[in-house]
Amino acid sequence: MQRIASQIILRVNLLFLSLLSSFALAGNSAPEDYLESSSLVLEVRYCECQATKTDSAPSELLPNFLKKSRLLKTGVSGEDKGFASSNELSIGYELKPVAGSPDQFQFNYAGNYTTSNGNNAGNGSLLLVQGQWVNLFGSRQESEAGSQHSNVVVRLAKPGGS
Repeated sequence: MQRIASQIILRVNLLFLSLLSSFALAGNSAPEDYLESSSLVLEVRYCECQATKTDSAPSELLPNFLKKSRLLKTGVSGEDKGFASSNELSIGYELKPVAGSPDQFQFNYAGNYTTSNGNNAGNGSLLLVQGQWVNLFGSRQESEAGSQHSNVVVRLAKPGGS
C-alpha cells in the first residue's frame, strides 16, 4: 500500500514539475529573441499588387504595396544559405558579404510565388545594400479590367527594422 502511495506522489510531482517548466518556458519571449546580435533579417514582401512606380527609385515601395503585401522574415548571418517559405511563396537563397563593403551583399536566389492567376518564378544574382528594397520578380498582365500586378521584393535589415 505504501509503495502504491509513493508511486502516486511521484507521478503527481512529475506532472507538477512538467507543468511548471511549461509555464516557465512560455514567458514573454518573442521570435526576435532567438537572433544573434550579429544577425540580419532577410525580409521578403509579396503581393498581387504594384510594388513601385515605373518612374521611381527601385527601393521606394508604394504605400499600398506596403499595406497589402505579406511579409516573410528569416534570420541570416553575413554569409548564409537557406530556404524560406509560406503558403504562396518559396525562396532559396545564398548570401555573401562583399569584401570591403560591410553593408553590401551578393544575393543569389530562386523563388516561386503562387498567385490567383498562376505562378511567378524568378532566379538570379544581385547586389543587396542593407536597408534597401530590391524587386526580385513579378508580373504585369493587361486585361479589360485593367492592369494586374504581382511583385516579390526583398531587403536585408537589422533585427527590429533598418
